[in-house]
Formats: sequence, structure tokens, C-alpha cells
Amino acid sequence: MFRHILAMALAFLLTGISLPAQAPALGAVTQSSGGHLNNSTTSVGTTIYDGDSLSTETAGSITLSAGPTQLTLAGDSAVLVNHDGAGLTATLQRGSLTFRVESGGALKINAVDVHIRPLSSGPTAGQVTLENCAVLVTSRVQSLEVTAGKETKIVEEGKSYRVSLEGACKNKFPLPIAPSRFLAAPIAAAIIIIIGVKKGLESPDRP
Repeated sequence: MFRHILAMALAFLLTGISLPAQAPALGAVTQSSGGHLNNSTTSVGTTIYDGDSLSTETAGSITLSAGPTQLTLAGDSAVLVNHDGAGLTATLQRGSLTFRVESGGALKINAVDVHIRPLSSGPTAGQVTLENCAVLVTSRVQSLEVTAGKETKIVEEGKSYRVSLEGACKNKFPLPIAPSRFLAAPIAAAIIIIIGVKKGLESPDRP
């Protein structure tokens, strides 16, 4: 009898205790070679949650599929992923990140104090690389809106800009008469990649 009463009392007390909520799932790993999730080696099918960190070894790569958004980390790269009401946020901590966003998807990429997002809700693809003194932003499909401090620039499809980091390597890049953190960069080598990405984003019904 005493045990029955004790069990009922414990059950009553536990109903008033709020258990920590599990972070929401963002997506899953669809490709991994030398990839890591937080401090562990990851593999295809691993679930990624809000607040997780993905990284790669020097010759590795890892791809995350999160709804309409796909992120691929190159070798020796790291990114922190979060989600809020506006969509997925990827904070690039080192290395290079390639992204693809299908129609209706939302993505924001942070690299130190440089912030990148698709300009429209249409299919968008590009690449962001964190260098020692700058962030290299390449738009492969559609335009990107890039903000550095109080300066915002639209990086059109097929173009690339190197955005200097605030206070870093001040003598590395020559400044124009009106100081700007944006410096146009050639991307001739990316032409073939642009064509391939555009075909991948087109629907079967679109010629």
C-alpha cells in the first residue's frame, strides 16, 4: 500500500517538471568523406539538429540537405547551422561552403561580419570562401545580396567579389578613391560549374 501511494506521489510530482526540449532536426547528411558532426565522425543519413557544427578533414567533404537548401563543405572547412522562423542560417567558421537553394527556400550565410543571402525566392546557387583577409563570394545562379558593415552590394549571377574583413590586412587590397570593402574578382574558372548548377536547378518540365 505504501509503495502504491509513493508511486502515485512521484508521478504527480513529475508531471509538473518540464523536461528540456530537443533541438529541432534541420536535415540529414547526404554525402560525407572525412566529415565530422560536432566532435564525432559522421556518415550518410546522420540527422543534423539546430546548433550542430559540421567540419571536414583536409581532403574531405560533407553535404547537408535541409529541405529546399543544400550545403556542401569543401576540405578543411567548418560551419555552424541554425534555424529560425526566417529559414536556415549557416555561419562559416573556416574554409569554403557551396550552397544551393530551391524556389521558396530561405538561407542566410554569415562569415565573420559579412552576410550573404539570395536576392530573390527563385532557385539560387553560389559559393562563399573565408580567406585570411577577406570573404570571396561567388554567385552562380541568380543574384546574391551581400552586406559588409553598412555597405550592401548585389552580386549578380556569374560574378564574384572579394569582400575585405573589417580591420584585417588593411594593406592587402588597394582601396579606390571612395573606400569600399568590395573588390571584383575574376571567376572564369567557374563557368563550367555555373552551367552544371543551372541544369541541376531546372525542373524536368523546363526546357
